[in-house]
Amino acid sequence: MNPLTVWVGLLYQAGALLYLLAAVARLLKGKVTSLVVLCLGLLANLGSIGLKLYLSWPMQSPYQEPFWLPAALALLTLGFARKGHDFAAKSMVFVAAILALAGALFPNDCYLPFPRSNSILAHLFLPMSVLGKALFYAAGAQALMFLLGYGQKTGEQKTKPIFNRLMVWGFVIFTLSLFLAEAWSYLGWASPVIWNNATMTSTMAVWFYYGCYLHLYLLRAWPMRRRAWFAVAGLPLLIVFTLLPEIGGFKWPEWLA
Repeated sequence: MNPLTVWVGLLYQAGALLYLLAAVARLLKGKVTSLVVLCLGLLANLGSIGLKLYLSWPMQSPYQEPFWLPAALALLTLGFARKGHDFAAKSMVFVAAILALAGALFPNDCYLPFPRSNSILAHLFLPMSVLGKALFYAAGAQALMFLLGYGQKTGEQKTKPIFNRLMVWGFVIFTLSLFLAEAWSYLGWASPVIWNNATMTSTMAVWFYYGCYLHLYLLRAWPMRRRAWFAVAGLPLLIVFTLLPEIGGFKWPEWLA
């Protein structure tokens, strides 16, 4: 085994720990400290992803979403903080920490990599799928805070639209990722959809759910609190259909065992 392989896990675990510390700092009202620690966690997370891809080259290693999803949420958190949406950024820190810890404490088995594709489509659908799901998680977290009454003092009109926009853009990006995946599948296997694949079935379940939300969103008379409940209800759907299949059984990190 390549001696660098162990660093893939160590860097990811370090990133998860830093995400957790960033969430704790946020609870203690340390906004700047939280963002700095979050940046360090993101660097460790990206280092783990980069090293994993480097060690797999010229192959591609599948089942990477537990690595990519916390990084996408961390990037969204930093982006919202930079735009002044402090309340939205605050809730996203906790989601990133929870998902990173889930990946660190419930590692999956080692899967054999598959041959690298020369098509750019093979390298675009995974990041876009992860970004779409990250927006869904962020929307659910923001909607939950809205239902609990947090953040209203910052201005109700500023707080309300955020989770709606996150859901809409998440659906757009997630849909585009599906089209890219289908194009890649057609180029590689002469079939855009493999229906007996459990991943495809669960992915389509998520897509149809958020497609329903988009249609209801266009009904302007639909009450805001019902939209928020719909966004929150999407969280367990995401966990069951997209997160649980990609994580394994509970296991303490070796340096803690």
